[in-house]
Amino acid sequence: MKFKALIVSAAVLAAIVSCKTASTLPEDNWEPAVYEALTDMIAREGIQSGNYDPQCRPYAVFDYDNTTIINDITLTLMIYQIENLRYAFPPENAFEAFTAAIPDLDKVLDGPGLSARKLGEDIAADYKALNGMLKQGMELEQIHSTEEYLDFRAKLEALNEGVENTFDYATLCLWQPSLFSGMSCEELQNLTRESVDHWMAQDGISKELWESPDGIVAVEISKGLILPMESIHLYKTLKDNGFDIYVCSASLESVVEAMACAPQYGLGLTPDKVFGIRLEEEGYDQTFMEGKTACINKLIAPYHGGRAPSLVAGDSNGDYAMLTAFDDLSVGLVFDCKRSGNIAALVDKANTKMAAGTSTRPIYVVQPRDRFTNSR
Repeated sequence: MKFKALIVSAAVLAAIVSCKTASTLPEDNWEPAVYEALTDMIAREGIQSGNYDPQCRPYAVFDYDNTTIINDITLTLMIYQIENLRYAFPPENAFEAFTAAIPDLDKVLDGPGLSARKLGEDIAADYKALNGMLKQGMELEQIHSTEEYLDFRAKLEALNEGVENTFDYATLCLWQPSLFSGMSCEELQNLTRESVDHWMAQDGISKELWESPDGIVAVEISKGLILPMESIHLYKTLKDNGFDIYVCSASLESVVEAMACAPQYGLGLTPDKVFGIRLEEEGYDQTFMEGKTACINKLIAPYHGGRAPSLVAGDSNGDYAMLTAFDDLSVGLVFDCKRSGNIAALVDKANTKMAAGTSTRPIYVVQPRDRFTNSR
């Protein structure tokens, strides 16, 4: 069982308080209204404020996928796994691994129009054949042209789409980690960083259509991952100004930690500041939807005198609850990826207030985001 402990030494606190050379947030690609709201909040609540209390530090909570980064760290890892056939479970366990956590295997899935059982059986059969090819010494380039591989990749992604469209969000969040069955935490984190490095080396994000040879399924996938300089600079500026920074993500916690806590990516987090999906931990509020708010209230706010976050940032309906749960939130930052539902209504409301110059707290500001480039 994994617990988080937040410990800040008196020496560190003293250094923070004495430091009066806090950095200024670069303008980067921020919308002017967003930049103004962030810089005002930092000045008002950071270490240069007369009201700053090092014993009750202000803090910010960020979603990860399509907020801190552009694209989804789990989905890009899934694609990397598929293209490199990097799985840790044997063929005899494939069906169980590929269908784990799905509550009704015989329900026809919205999207592929097939049951999870049918897709799982086809995927498991393909997986067995692909394992045989690897054992025979076939190169990946050769394997990629086989019907078994083309069927495997299309139907596995179709299963992901079907689970997302058919069942509740909890099912998707608990199903996706089943693809990592058999890996140690270290193995999974190493694989995650391989995937991140591979996709960040690509120029932007591209779409690709994966079709099964039998013509049954076709799925559009997004390849690539971007870590915007805005994220690196905002994280650093907040820390330089005495804020604590947390990530609260619906991706598997160890997967997010692999990137967010690795020094080469520049986000500078430590594992105690990252909260995500944890498997097999009783009493833990899984960090999706209202679970994100529960995570803040139970596991973060108590280390800050029970105060609300100064900043919450998110992009999707999964972030709506934590964006709107705190009346004394200073700034709610919404990355507008042109979604529907509650988050779209919040974007509309925020845009209206921004246009009118309304400044009552919480201040909601909108940063347009193209999910294929770091542009607005």
